[in-house]
Amino acid sequence: MNNTFNLTRFKFVFIKTIVERPTQIAGSFVLSFSVVLLLYFFLKNLGSFEIAQLFSFSVGLIGGGCFLASQVFGYFSDGASGASYLTLPASTLEKWFCSIIIVGIFYLGSFLLFFRGMDALFVHLYHIGLNKQDPRYMFQYNEVYVFDYPNAWPLFIFFMNSVCAMLVGSLYFNKISFIKVALVICGLYFFTFLLNYLINSMLFKDLVHTYPFHTVDIKTGTEQGIVIIPGYIDRAFDFATVYIVPPILLFISYIRLKEKEV
Repeated sequence: MNNTFNLTRFKFVFIKTIVERPTQIAGSFVLSFSVVLLLYFFLKNLGSFEIAQLFSFSVGLIGGGCFLASQVFGYFSDGASGASYLTLPASTLEKWFCSIIIVGIFYLGSFLLFFRGMDALFVHLYHIGLNKQDPRYMFQYNEVYVFDYPNAWPLFIFFMNSVCAMLVGSLYFNKISFIKVALVICGLYFFTFLLNYLINSMLFKDLVHTYPFHTVDIKTGTEQGIVIIPGYIDRAFDFATVYIVPPILLFISYIRLKEKEV
């Protein structure tokens, strides 16, 4: 029998992971979806569909994904469950791959389906609630539309990097790993923005704001202009955050899991 990966053994580990912890895994899904629904409903009622869609989608995708990622290796929060998990008759690769599937495929797919259905329902209710006799009807109708997933690719990239970081952190921090890793991620995020702002403030006079590796907004007289960062820098940054950083983090999580079994 293959000691690295065996499909039958992998199915056993996957089913055992789901069956042994249905409350924790299903609870993470329900909690995330409930928070998204409440946020969407609250912000929509404040009068902004666009903000409701973007903010609730961001919280559900990134926040919910990271929370679940911190739970899939939650066996190590106490010695007994950690020892039981490590002695499962399965290879490190199978245990690691099982966690990747739960977060990267099951959660992501379930969340996208849930959000699409919820968003389409609220948009439909808004459209049928409009007064067709109002001269502004067509403007109001076209103003609200279903959230466009392709335009949210920066959020998907952030989700991928954050979830991978959370998988690593959950193997290094046995207690409250979600909070600890979230603080590290937020710290790195704001440090990047701060460092980028300080560097650009030395290069450009009357700096308004800047987005790392993409654009710089400056004030010229009474007008505000945008300095576009050279395309190769933008592409290099996107390439690194998609094809370099996530694989490195996933590899580290695999190595760390393997170390725990030694």
